Amino acid sequence: MHEDGTFAHVFDMPTLPTSTGRRAIDAAALAELLRQNAPAFCVVERVGARPGEGATGAFSFGHSFGSVLGVLAALRVPHAIVQPQVWKRAAGIPAGADKRVSIATAKQRLPDAAHHLTRVKDDGRAEALLLAWYGVPVRFPPHEGQRLEKQVVSGSQT
Repeated sequence: MHEDGTFAHVFDMPTLPTSTGRRAIDAAALAELLRQNAPAFCVVERVGARPGEGATGAFSFGHSFGSVLGVLAALRVPHAIVQPQVWKRAAGIPAGADKRVSIATAKQRLPDAAHHLTRVKDDGRAEALLLAWYGVPVRFPPHEGQRLEKQVVSGSQT
């Protein structure tokens, strides 16, 4: 995301297969991706276990969250951690909405990114873009005397 809130890039989270059949974040590949693109700031979603999810799933979520934070810290990338409800509310996504709403919302807010959001499984990309959109005023607050305005239109990676 550019400083003015326009689309720059979106990448899928690099992952590796595990012996359990799940996928885990490839921290080395993530670090290389961040080195190549040199973000000024990142926004990370504070993930948590989902209702009914077992201990393995909860551990996997925590491991992924920690991996991302570890890579950001090692590369000294400034970042903010935000609850999903906070950024989704700011984006205009109703509570309990399914992932297709995230895709539609990302296409509305960031039309230049729409060609990256053509598949149902692109919900992770859509949510990453919306997290970045949410983070622009966090990283680049309005100048003194300016008022931040977000146009909210009615209408989620590991």
